[in-house]
Amino acid sequence: MKKKVCLSILLLFISFNFSAQDLKWIGTENNDFFNENNWQDLSNGLPPEANTLNPGQEIIYNLYLTCNTIAEGIIILADEKHLFLENGELITNKILGLGNVSLNENAHIIVEESLEFNETTFYFISSNSSLTLKNNSPTNSYENLEYFYVSGNSAILNDNIKIDNYYGGALIRPLDFSLAPLQLFSGDYLTGNSTNINLFEVFSGDNIPNNFNNLTNSLTLERGYMATLATNDDGTGKSKVFIASERKIIINALPTYLKNNISFIRVIPWNWVNKKGTAGDITYMNNDWFYRWSNTGESDLKREYAPMVWGRGAADEQEDIDILTSKIKSTHVLAFNEPDNCNDQSGQYGNMCVVDTAFTFYKNLTKTGMRLVSPACRQDQVFSWLNEFNQITQEEEVRIDVIAVHWYDWNSNPQQNPNANPQDVFYRFSNYLESVYDLYGLPIWITEFNANRYRNEWVHRQFLELALPYLENLNYVERYSFFPPVTGVADFFDENNNLTWIGELYHDFQSSPSLPNESYTMTNNISDVELENNYEYDCDPDLSFLSVNDLNSYSFIYPNPGENYIHINSNKLINQILLLDSQGKLIKSIEATKKIDISFLENGIYLLNVDGNIIKFIKK
Repeated sequence: MKKKVCLSILLLFISFNFSAQDLKWIGTENNDFFNENNWQDLSNGLPPEANTLNPGQEIIYNLYLTCNTIAEGIIILADEKHLFLENGELITNKILGLGNVSLNENAHIIVEESLEFNETTFYFISSNSSLTLKNNSPTNSYENLEYFYVSGNSAILNDNIKIDNYYGGALIRPLDFSLAPLQLFSGDYLTGNSTNINLFEVFSGDNIPNNFNNLTNSLTLERGYMATLATNDDGTGKSKVFIASERKIIINALPTYLKNNISFIRVIPWNWVNKKGTAGDITYMNNDWFYRWSNTGESDLKREYAPMVWGRGAADEQEDIDILTSKIKSTHVLAFNEPDNCNDQSGQYGNMCVVDTAFTFYKNLTKTGMRLVSPACRQDQVFSWLNEFNQITQEEEVRIDVIAVHWYDWNSNPQQNPNANPQDVFYRFSNYLESVYDLYGLPIWITEFNANRYRNEWVHRQFLELALPYLENLNYVERYSFFPPVTGVADFFDENNNLTWIGELYHDFQSSPSLPNESYTMTNNISDVELENNYEYDCDPDLSFLSVNDLNSYSFIYPNPGENYIHINSNKLINQILLLDSQGKLIKSIEATKKIDISFLENGIYLLNVDGNIIKFIKK
């Protein structure tokens, strides 16, 4: 049974004293978490004794960890012991024990094995932190939210915490609408004036903070977020999408066409999905994304929903754009469904089969600041109708990030050939995709495909057994969704809702990451140059946990989180105390004391400046 968190934290800090041995990371030899020579005992400044830290054995010390470290084995924290991580990434097999883990600023933990939630409590102290559980599903993570706290408060899904997909696992992080993952600079190499851009909101023209309209020359984007920048305040014009998937992005000098020329900005959280999805809201397919030919769906814990603007009626008013931008787990928007067909699908309504008309409404989608997937045409029309559409978007400088295709092998007379050789079907499919990529040079989503509704079940299965591994290994295919024919052949489920041959094959097939790179500065139809990410990992352990740099200045706050009073544990005479908000703004000066009244503060993160030492604490 889970321990009482508040009592545990209180006991942790009350029992703390300088005879207790606490270890600080110095990383003098390598990045091995269990190498004692990488740690310093704060009681004497020396490395801890051999066998102080061993995989699978209980650790009886508080740990102040920074930089990028790897723990090959299981970390077990003793009762009431605490692992603090700041400005670093910890990769470990597993974390166990009755202790606690605090994720401070720029702290990221990756757990390789399935984590059992029955002991360790995780505290998100900073909004810029994350916990990746590679072998725990989002649903399992949600079911154990009691083991997570955000700024001292219990975790509440989509209130103060967000659970994203992570290639079949889960990534957990604070949901903070005031977080500003994007920082803009007026000079090259992150110099000059700067401004921060918050999550979700669309900033354009004079609404860009600090008069930064047409002022940006360099930027940084924090890990785990996507930013869209464009030269026109409606999102059109020269534009770029930046994705800091698992690595911070630093652009020291924007390309000439963006320098002092950015008037549209939006930042949203990234979501890590595999390639395999479903056309339609179909559950139990072991996939983590889907679409449903509309903008009315919603993501769930397991799956990201990719909204589709099926026809002009979903793209002709600002209300339609607001619907798209309200979906906090969606990163892309799919454009029109077969607008090339004047007699069916979206093309039959409102002259959408006229390329100029479709372009007029597609242009509105740039206002979302999401990655834009092209209209999905009938098989051959990707080389004619869509090609003409793309030429207009290029002339008008309207971005397309991904090409969507449908493929049903219609050019092979399937009615006359129901028992086609699956190998021949596959060759036609692979040649088709290669031709599309050769024409556009952009990533591809295959939003509908099968071996044709006139083909029998055996052909479909053999075709899929060839196609699925091929799609997984084809680097320019980002996502795909098999669409069972509506003729009752090759369905996922039988009349008793049991998996068919096809269903079992698709369900059991293990997909791979849609976008596996650590970061992207994406190409599109109007910019084929991928910028260089200038970020280089650099870590100085002395720049983290400044309040524990040496024993003489060592100080600590307990209880933390605190409710009415906090205490300062220090062996120095205190001269000045400044109470600051999380942004460093002065709230009040406090008379030199080691007991501080915080009852008047609202819940949240605060700072104490104790004679120049900055110490974070949480008011609960």
